[in-house]
Amino acid sequence: MKRIIKQIVPSWLLDYYHKLFARLAAWRYKHPSGKLVVIGVTGTKGKSTTANLIWYVLTAAGYTVGMATTANFRIGEKEWLNDTKMTMVGRSQLQKLLADMVAAGCQYAIVETSSEGIKQWRHLGIQYDVCVWTNLFPEHIDAHGSFEAYKQAKLELFHHLSQLPAKQLNNHVVQKVAVLNADSEYLPEFFAAAEVPVKVMWTRQGVANANLPLTDIVATKDGLQFVVEGHTMMSKLLGEWNLDSIASAIGVALSQGVDFPTMQRALAPVALIPGRMERIVGSQPFTVIVDYAYEPVSLGLLYGFWRKMSPHSKLITLISSTGGGRDTGRRLTNGKAAGELCDYVIITDEDPYDDDPLVIMQQVAEGVVAGGKVLNQTAWLIPDRRQAIAAAFSMAKPGDVVFLTCKGADQKICRAKGKKEPWDDRTVAREELQKLT
Repeated sequence: MKRIIKQIVPSWLLDYYHKLFARLAAWRYKHPSGKLVVIGVTGTKGKSTTANLIWYVLTAAGYTVGMATTANFRIGEKEWLNDTKMTMVGRSQLQKLLADMVAAGCQYAIVETSSEGIKQWRHLGIQYDVCVWTNLFPEHIDAHGSFEAYKQAKLELFHHLSQLPAKQLNNHVVQKVAVLNADSEYLPEFFAAAEVPVKVMWTRQGVANANLPLTDIVATKDGLQFVVEGHTMMSKLLGEWNLDSIASAIGVALSQGVDFPTMQRALAPVALIPGRMERIVGSQPFTVIVDYAYEPVSLGLLYGFWRKMSPHSKLITLISSTGGGRDTGRRLTNGKAAGELCDYVIITDEDPYDDDPLVIMQQVAEGVVAGGKVLNQTAWLIPDRRQAIAAAFSMAKPGDVVFLTCKGADQKICRAKGKKEPWDDRTVAREELQKLT
């Protein structure tokens, strides 16, 4: 129905509808974002991780913090998983969540702000104070029509921030801040869009004009270590790409007056974000990793990290690709990444929506074969995701690494005609591992 409406209703009318209801939702809940310091996090990868790390740092600094991400929600110490299948929930739901944060005494709200949410003007009813940009890669092209349109959606958040007046909370003027990725080729555009008093530009590649350089970076299978402004920082998060999120969180923390000892204390113990490089620990003699990676760049980073850290291990992966007309072009490239970088590949189902799951799987399989795998020898099509997980475990030998990709901590599988099946890769993995003992 939504697809049909988008096809027959003029875009200007859809924009008017979205803008109107964004403002009405904010009015209905008495503009809660005006009573909080609001931090918006956007980018292609690492948004949920960034938001969670900001939550840890600000909480360690003594604040009560609310948060809304793809993976989870928080209001103070209360946490629950996001089961909505939406990165940025709808206008009314989001404004209610912000109002609940105000009622709970939160001083800060962290809102993962997606390009699709921006396209539908859900950000319009939110008075942001700090906006964070983690990175930018080609993604959601089908939804936006082009990479340029996708990028412009991200830039719109910073235009929005620039146009908002500074708010006053507790007799203190809250400065507008942009935290930006200086390593990206798109920095000039985001820098120009963010017409705000404070700009924090982090780099882990030694970019000269950045004011927050990360140096002496060491990545191991136990975590990360680096130096920033003379302070040695430690993290249990795996993979150097997580430095995008860590650096962004440090940038936000500095802009809010949080000192480095507090940051060190807050960041060092954080071992995982739900469904992001989450290790499933049991009595099995092999490693099981659940990760939300669902596009070629993230998959390549995931597989490449473990290939480097476990050079003598076999890498076994589940691979799939979202259906329902969503980014159909990545079906082939997802499969190719898995085929090239893993030893064994199991192509399975993810969220087919109204598409035929077998058609999706066959298109992914074409990429797997192009990546060097042979069907029924080093690659298999197993439509039932539980059976696919069990099959991956059954072929794993001691020391091997098994990846369950594309869903992370997602709580549902979306099927035809709006049907949603309860699901959690992590739960199913634990259940199947129990059967091995």
